[in-house]
Amino acid sequence: MGVWPVKTRSSFVVGILSWTCMLCTANAQATVSIEKMAFQVVDAFEPGASVSGELRIPDSKRDRLPAVLILHSSPEFDGRGAFYAEALNQAGIATVEIDYLRGRGIPATPRHNLPHAYETLQYLAGHPRIDPKRIGIMGFSWGGIISVLTSSDELTRQYTGGALRFAAHVGLYPLCWVHRAVLAGTSKNFEPTIYQKVTGRPVHILDGDKDDYDDPDSCERLVAELPVEVRANFSVTIYPGATFAWDSRFSRTYRDIDVNKGTGGMAHVVAEPEIAARSRELVVKYFGKHLGAE
Repeated sequence: MGVWPVKTRSSFVVGILSWTCMLCTANAQATVSIEKMAFQVVDAFEPGASVSGELRIPDSKRDRLPAVLILHSSPEFDGRGAFYAEALNQAGIATVEIDYLRGRGIPATPRHNLPHAYETLQYLAGHPRIDPKRIGIMGFSWGGIISVLTSSDELTRQYTGGALRFAAHVGLYPLCWVHRAVLAGTSKNFEPTIYQKVTGRPVHILDGDKDDYDDPDSCERLVAELPVEVRANFSVTIYPGATFAWDSRFSRTYRDIDVNKGTGGMAHVVAEPEIAARSRELVVKYFGKHLGAE
């Protein structure tokens, strides 16, 4: 979620070489057709809001495929989405990473970007090659927050009338303290009711215990604090030693107001190729299981 990273030449070079190695296997994938997509967001808070992206559809004998919507974090595409998308495509899952911030940076509340996610769900559900019942969502940081929020039955009914819902959710380092504030009734943007009932689709959260934005056990505490009837839908993976955004291309340090549970400070990102490979493998297997991929 941070901006103005401070980079060193060595960390940049190491990160690029590591990412090159990680992408070697992903590049040996099945043929993928790419469709440009773009539409105006009808229920947006700001005028003129729109969404655009590339829908990647892997070659398959199936008439309709599962798909995953990928939500980047601030400020824009940085390669993390593509890293996961290529592996998902190789597993027979279509993907689209949308440009929904449009270079405007992070808005005042995630609620501003919920229409972008839900209206992309509607777009994908209407596509002749996509199975409307097998559309998942994943995101990084800000995108991860939205990916977890969209598991709410209340929010889903608000934006789709309950006719459509995401089939599986993955949030990578989604600032669990934000969701815990909702549960505690201290959020300025959401009422606690949004997590009193969920859509019933699985939600998996990935985080590192060295995440400067949160406490080491914050995501585990979030799940423990959920209502009993909701808790069974959530699961967590914590990577020991991993910082925020361990799957970045290079290491960096920057100042951000959201660090330390919103009190501000310095964020340290250490690119960890081995952990990134593990998290990508987990994500692919997770969506493969819950979306019924090939």
